[in-house]
Amino acid sequence: MWPLRRLGWRHTLNQRPGRQTARFYVTYGLAHVVDAAVVLASFELHPSGSHVGVLNALLLPVVLGLLLALDAKALPPKDRMHGWYRITVTALCLVVIGLGLFRMPITLGWVGPSPSP
Repeated sequence: MWPLRRLGWRHTLNQRPGRQTARFYVTYGLAHVVDAAVVLASFELHPSGSHVGVLNALLLPVVLGLLLALDAKALPPKDRMHGWYRITVTALCLVVIGLGLFRMPITLGWVGPSPSP
């Protein structure tokens, strides 16, 4: 709930509810009530769940690539990954990125089984 911080509100679940954190807890509670109301209103949630999965498949390669670039360029040398850990993490990220890029045309519907006549 970082936008609440921009308003100058105290915003942590680590603090006990009180006068200083009342606005945060009210907003946090109302967000859950609205979410529950949407689910209980019997809206069709399956398509949005599928869309979230597609969005995840499309953005994961981008995020992993940016994290690898961040480690290589932006972090101070003492905080960067080293040795076998770096090799393992980079290899696994490249595998996931490769699978994401391989599946992207299928996910977007650019290729796949042609419809029957």
